[in-house]
Amino acid sequence: MTEFQNLHTHTTYCDGALTPEEMVKAAIDKGFGSIGFSEHSYVPFDIFSTMDLPATDEYVSVVNALKEKYDSEIEVFVGLEHDYYTETLPEGLDYTIGTLHYTNRFGQFISVDAGVKYQIQMVKDFFGGDYYALAEDYFSVFSEIAKKTKADIVGHFDLIAKYNIDGCLFDEQHPRYVSAALCAMDEILKNCKLFEVNTGAMYRVGKLVPFPSPFLLKELKKRGGEVILSSDSHDSDSLCFKFGEMKELLKACGFKHMKKLTKSGFVSAKL
Repeated sequence: MTEFQNLHTHTTYCDGALTPEEMVKAAIDKGFGSIGFSEHSYVPFDIFSTMDLPATDEYVSVVNALKEKYDSEIEVFVGLEHDYYTETLPEGLDYTIGTLHYTNRFGQFISVDAGVKYQIQMVKDFFGGDYYALAEDYFSVFSEIAKKTKADIVGHFDLIAKYNIDGCLFDEQHPRYVSAALCAMDEILKNCKLFEVNTGAMYRVGKLVPFPSPFLLKELKKRGGEVILSSDSHDSDSLCFKFGEMKELLKACGFKHMKKLTKSGFVSAKL
C-alpha cells in the first residue's frame, strides 16, 4: 500500500473523466490507502465548470456512500474545491481547498485558467498586456482566500502561471510579481498554514514545476508554512503524478514533513 494520498480529485460531477466510484477503484488498484474528492464549488456565473447546488448535494451523498462501501479497502474523504466566489457550502464535508479561478474586471468575471490563448487575450484586453497587473489583481484577491473561505488547504496558489512554461509569458522573478505573490502568502498564512503542492498542470499542460513554484515553496518554508501533495487529478493516470519527485523537491526546499488527512484529522508524515 502506497504512502501517497491525493485529496484534490475531480470526477464526472465536474470536469473529470471518471465517476467517483471509478476513481475509488483506480486508487485501490494503485495501492492507495486513502483518496479525497474535491469537486468545484458552485459559482453563479460559471455553470460549465462548477456544480449547481442540487448536484453538489448529490455528489456529497454519493461520495459518503462510497466511504461505507469501500471501508475495508480504502479511506474515502469528501471535500470541495471552495472557490473564493462561492457563498454556499453543503453539509457533510471532511475538508475544503480554497482556490481562486477568476478575475473580476469592470463587473465581468474572467477565468484565468481557460487555455493559454484565452489567457493571453484576456491580459491584452483587460490589463493592457501587462501580466504583472494581472498578478497584482489576482494575488490581491487571493490574499483573502483563507479568511473568506475558512479552507483547510490553500489550492494552486500561483495558478496564473499555469501556462508560463519556462518563462514564456512573463518573468516570475520580476519584483512586481514576487511582491504580489509574497504579500498574498503572508496574509494567507495568518489564517491557514497548509498549501497544496499541486502537479496537475505538470500532467495536463507540461508545466515543468508544480504550484507553488520552487521559489515560492522556499519562501513558504521560511514563513512557517506546511505542505500536502496533490495531483489535481481528473483521470486515473494522474493520481499521485510525480509525487516521488515532489518529495525530493520539498526536501531540497527545506521541508522535512508533509501533511496527510486521516479520520482523526491532518497529521504530519516524514518526507
